[in-house]
Amino acid sequence: MQGVAPFRGFIQERVALARKAKEKNGPDALKDWAPMYLFYGCRRSNEDFLYKNEWPAYEAELDGKFIMRTAFSREMTKPDGGKVYVQDQLWDEKDKIAPLILDKRAYVYICGDAHSMSKAVEAALSKMLGESKGGDSEAGAKELKLLKDRNVSLACPKA
Repeated sequence: MQGVAPFRGFIQERVALARKAKEKNGPDALKDWAPMYLFYGCRRSNEDFLYKNEWPAYEAELDGKFIMRTAFSREMTKPDGGKVYVQDQLWDEKDKIAPLILDKRAYVYICGDAHSMSKAVEAALSKMLGESKGGDSEAGAKELKLLKDRNVSLACPKA
């Protein structure tokens, strides 16, 4: 398994921790937990959307602390008719994601095609972080480099 499999493991671990927390502290145990976003991209939802039947259960069990955004590039289109990719969904959530990265020290993992997808996602992250800091993509690229240097942003290319 490639791509999303490592994230599935992270989410399953978080579900196990959530169950323990709820047993110990009651139904509101997750109220102070930080959100966990997964931006999942593939061509078609009915062909290559791995574990698609599991994600809704994880969302429910984590009481809204797991948010999944999908990009099915052969099914979804932008208003201009272009294809929708992960970087587009990430950009749509920039007002939520950038503060998590910059202020809350959130981790960013990028898994998938190292040739084009990861570069496009990193470009969106750079632009997002730059704008959030009141600068441009260049300022965002510097911030992204700092994150990488601290091992906060890890790339997991497909094998």
